[in-house]
Amino acid sequence: MLSKHGELHGITLAAAMALRILAPAIIGGATGAFVAGASWLTEDRTLAAIATLPGAWPAVFSPLALLATLAAVRWVTRTAVPSTSELYIVTYHAPGASLPLRQIPGRVLGAMATVSGGGSQGLESASAITGAAFGDILGRLMRVRIPDEERRSLMVAGASAGIAAVFSSPGVGTLYGIEIPFRRDIDARRLVPCAIAAASSFAVRDALAGARHLVVLEGVPITDGAFMAGVVLVGIACGLGARLFARVGEFLKDLGHRGTPLGRAAAAGAVLATLAVAGWALSGTWITFGPGYVAARWLEAGPHPIWLLLATLLVRTAGTLTCVYGGGGGGVFTSLACTGVFVGQIVAELLGRTESYAFPFLGAACFLASGYRLPLACMLFVLEGANSIEVAVSGLVAVAIGQVLMGRESVSDTKHEERLD
Repeated sequence: MLSKHGELHGITLAAAMALRILAPAIIGGATGAFVAGASWLTEDRTLAAIATLPGAWPAVFSPLALLATLAAVRWVTRTAVPSTSELYIVTYHAPGASLPLRQIPGRVLGAMATVSGGGSQGLESASAITGAAFGDILGRLMRVRIPDEERRSLMVAGASAGIAAVFSSPGVGTLYGIEIPFRRDIDARRLVPCAIAAASSFAVRDALAGARHLVVLEGVPITDGAFMAGVVLVGIACGLGARLFARVGEFLKDLGHRGTPLGRAAAAGAVLATLAVAGWALSGTWITFGPGYVAARWLEAGPHPIWLLLATLLVRTAGTLTCVYGGGGGGVFTSLACTGVFVGQIVAELLGRTESYAFPFLGAACFLASGYRLPLACMLFVLEGANSIEVAVSGLVAVAIGQVLMGRESVSDTKHEERLD
């Protein structure tokens, strides 16, 4: 609210415009450029080159990926906790909200090592923490002293920019930074800078490397009773599936604390290599590699029998959970959405409703929303990608059902219930 002196919450109107529009745009542009370069190097070059090796040779790199990640954590980051995926949330809730900037290069390197070697994770966490670091750095470099809340907003905007670029969704990115720290709340005060940063980041990533969507809605479904039954099934399956994923992930994290990091990485690497070969034998492609784009493209090339969809779903999801146990440096953001794509396709095949890609699209939104407790972000994702009002409304219903069945579970154990201020 403006005062009689033309100030906004203790800063001039001109400074407020710079902090909430110009600065987020700069942070978003820098983050989008980073994500474009990191994704190109990690997925389009390194991982793609490994996947073209003959026979089962690509699976050899899976154990090396987790060992390389451990090396980055130990020798570059010099800390093992919190994991990259939780660092933004932990920092958000910390007094002063100041990131440990010296840890960022090692954490990003660890994430790139996991993904480029064939781990079943993505660069989402690294992208979010890099964007947040850009915001933190810009806040520190400003010559004029600004309130701590404004500095925090720049960090939050950077996290939103990272997700907008890596997930190719300005809608999801806009709400990620202010929704991910909580289980049942949202920090709406920072919506404007997050929206500016997310839009700028997505635009730069699209201009430099092109957008990369996990799932694109094709075809218009027949919205009859069978379709609505499918929407309900998708919501139920994704809500319960995400809840199971969260519980298994929590169990594996606790189990990992009982052994040494080296032993955990070595054991998980062997399992990951086995899963990679199993996925290749089932599908003819390396569906466990990366955040899920390889698996999603294979799914689109169907049709596939239901038994095969179930088998590949289990292999792909097991690969992600194995990385969680083994200390993978990547995130599970896109991986959760990929699992939802499989769930949606299975529902479509069961009902014989494959005239469009609506159910996989809704499954991606619902599983991600449930797993990370991001209902608003994923509802916006549905509205962003829907090609009809019927699909848009159905997506809101599916996400809502998934949230109810998820209960208070979350794949992140550092989220707070709600804001305290």
